Amino acid sequence: MSCCGKKDFDSSSFDHCLCDVVKAVKHIQDAGTDDMCDDCPTSCFTKPLGGLGSPTAFNTRVINLLTKTGDAFKVHKPMCDKDAPSSYPPSFTCFRIEKIIGDCCVMLRAVFKDGYTWKATDLCVTVDIRCFCGIICVADVFVDLCPYD
Repeated sequence: MSCCGKKDFDSSSFDHCLCDVVKAVKHIQDAGTDDMCDDCPTSCFTKPLGGLGSPTAFNTRVINLLTKTGDAFKVHKPMCDKDAPSSYPPSFTCFRIEKIIGDCCVMLRAVFKDGYTWKATDLCVTVDIRCFCGIICVADVFVDLCPYD
């Protein structure tokens, strides 16, 4: 059963557009630059990486995922993680695509904005992207991916 409510969901015969969008965002993050513009200023397909932001260096297209009810997908800092920095917010709705696993599974890293700076966390979650009904590309930013080194 699809998480968007289709009871007759058959993943072998259904192209899930979010799978393609997430792959495109990951490809744009990996590629760095390309010459293509899009009329929608927050389009996930806007190229090059940096096309959604104003800083000078980019390595991340921050995304939000929407559930079937239209709410933002949210992950919470694990209560059992005593070593998590206290500066972390209690929950996260912004993510960086870390890895594509198979056709539609994605490893996401939680990121958050601290003033004018985007920060990475060490909180990663693997999801089946078919369980979401929408994606919003928030901004192209630079995120220090090794903040604890």
